[in-house]
Amino acid sequence: MHELRTPALILDRARLQVNLDRMAARATSLGVNLRPHMKTAKCLDVARLATKGQAGGITVSTLAEAEYFARAGFTDILYGVGITPDKLAGVSAVQALGAEVILILDNPDTARLVVERAGAQGGACRFLIEIDCGQHRTGLLPDDPRVLECARIIVEGTNCELRGVMTHAGHSYDCDTTDAARVVAEDERAAVVAAAETLRGAGVPCP
Repeated sequence: MHELRTPALILDRARLQVNLDRMAARATSLGVNLRPHMKTAKCLDVARLATKGQAGGITVSTLAEAEYFARAGFTDILYGVGITPDKLAGVSAVQALGAEVILILDNPDTARLVVERAGAQGGACRFLIEIDCGQHRTGLLPDDPRVLECARIIVEGTNCELRGVMTHAGHSYDCDTTDAARVVAEDERAAVVAAAETLRGAGVPCP
């Protein structure tokens, strides 16, 4: 180990596998699929282990990560950072490799610019609207009228598809007890359910 060049990823393979198996079993028991975030591992071997037996979707934080995994055959990639118009060419390049990249929006002004650019450059763009479930860093509160505004901008755009809503409970990192984490998890669940129900109630699809 003293001769390894840094940065280098060092993992306890057995512990990693135990954690992955536990998470996969939990997801299966709930009837959902995992979408592991690869921003920490940034490793193809870990991604393959983490998605084994799952639907195969992953999340990334950069388009460089998206390209890396797309070139390795991953075709369902969530780009977990709010999209801006200048990044759409990079998204198209990743999708040209055969991957479907799902994008995130949380601002109507940005949504208009992105949807306009997406329609002009061709190729399908798929979106999730980010909901703020308590971290207050990104996203819109579930009852914010801009959630519906963003949704309508997307569904009325050319070559654009609204996939639904998402959230990230980043403030859960500050929880120091299981009970505290459960409270945050319930807020997380309730936030996306409320946002989805608002969209559906307005006649906007939220699959």
